[in-house]
Amino acid sequence: MIGDKIRMWRKAKGISQIDLAEAVGISPLAIEYYEENKWKPGTGTILRLADALQVSILDLVEGCKVINEENGDILLVDKDCDCHIKILGRLPKQERHEWQ
Repeated sequence: MIGDKIRMWRKAKGISQIDLAEAVGISPLAIEYYEENKWKPGTGTILRLADALQVSILDLVEGCKVINEENGDILLVDKDCDCHIKILGRLPKQERHEWQ
């Protein structure tokens, strides 16, 4: 799950939850909830997390399915262990080149 990837990369980079939260512009509690898979970050937050962790978006969303919609939107879909599908959000147009 994406929270596990956030935790793994944060620890690999030697960054505290507080420092990561400050770099991303969110609360440390949000980082904690993401890492515990209680909350799912939206695509804007995923972009800022990837930038703060100096990893690609693909590094964070590995295991997610990418869906291209007819209108050109790209959705990131996270399949959790209960086989429910949760839409993480739409990828902004300026970031779509990484998926194509």
